Amino acid sequence: MSTRKNKKENAIIQVDTLVERIEKFYEMYKKQINIISSVTLVIIAAIVLFFVWYMPKQQLKAEVAIYKAEQYFAADSLTLALNGDGMYEGLLDVIDNYGLTKTAKRARFMAGISYLKIGDFDNAIRYLKKVRSKDKFISVQSLASIGDAYVEKNDFKNGLKYYKKAIKKNPNELITPIYILRAAQLCEMDNQWEEAASLYERIQKEYPNSNEAADIEKRLEYVKAKQGK
Repeated sequence: MSTRKNKKENAIIQVDTLVERIEKFYEMYKKQINIISSVTLVIIAAIVLFFVWYMPKQQLKAEVAIYKAEQYFAADSLTLALNGDGMYEGLLDVIDNYGLTKTAKRARFMAGISYLKIGDFDNAIRYLKKVRSKDKFISVQSLASIGDAYVEKNDFKNGLKYYKKAIKKNPNELITPIYILRAAQLCEMDNQWEEAASLYERIQKEYPNSNEAADIEKRLEYVKAKQGK
């Protein structure tokens, strides 16, 4: 019985000692602890305010701002889409003014495509490389369009690199065979006959109903002949 009592008393003493140490520590560093606590609360409040009030407000403004630019983009009035018309903001304004919004992500993609279409390939690459999208079409199209821009600059190595990235990203029957075909054609240009054949065979097996599969037999015969098969 006495043993249990001693153990209980020792436990109480240890707890009391721990409490005393904590109290002494707090008294010694009370000012610093209070400052840290205050700063932490301010940071938490700022984060909550940013996501709950500021960002939704910016998102609404961005959607209003991009409205006319999207119309110009759809109509292939690409310079107006990029720069605005003096009355309405362009895609570049939306990116600069509302850069953290989802709308700005969409604007970067459209800006990149616009630059690609007007022949400014460096800016096309610049904006498309900044695209971060969960949309399956946009994520693939961005990578493939970077490949297109590199090919236009006669940088076939990087063109092939980005076509391959597009092929791996969210494969689908609508656009993936297009980029497999382009990658295979670049391989042909670089005398990479074996890889070209492999890509053509992939179209034949995985996308037999695609437009790209229409004359795939002839393409395969050609590259195999180049391999001496």
